[in-house]
Amino acid sequence: MRRMWVGVGLVLFAAGCGGGTLSLSEYNAQGGAVSVTMENRIDILDAEWDSQTPTTEGARTYWDRRLEARVEALEGFQDLRPPDSIAELHGTGLDLFGDLIAAEEALAVRVASFETVTEPEQWWNTPEGRAVRAVEEQINEFCHVVQARYDATMERIVLSDVAWIPPAMKEVVQVDVGCQP
Repeated sequence: MRRMWVGVGLVLFAAGCGGGTLSLSEYNAQGGAVSVTMENRIDILDAEWDSQTPTTEGARTYWDRRLEARVEALEGFQDLRPPDSIAELHGTGLDLFGDLIAAEEALAVRVASFETVTEPEQWWNTPEGRAVRAVEEQINEFCHVVQARYDATMERIVLSDVAWIPPAMKEVVQVDVGCQP
């Protein structure tokens, strides 16, 4: 699942939000950095949770910080200006990431309502937890669409020596965005 989230960041990044001047490769690199930062923060939160005695207050704090990492990542993705060729994908990616945040917010409220200490397995086994998983499945489907878009750039390799074709139309991006099978 972790690799997919980095991929999701690349997906959101690579899927742009309109009229920018960055190349697809540059855009991909910057979006990847936003995603990796988010993932690192969540990995640290997970490790902290696993290393301490669970408490209801600890669960609330975990979810507050997790959501903060997600929201900051979304803001980073929104600030990116990709090539026009992927603007529509970016809008879809932002919508899906917003849906993920909304679903995780609902799950955080649910976890905060528990009166006894709970574990992550219990969190995910709620209607709210299942809703998060459903959004994650949609994101993975979207990830495959974006991967196909990247893979299609490989066909441009035959144009690399054609002088009159603009560089953006010759750009080849070879990336594995980390979609789950």
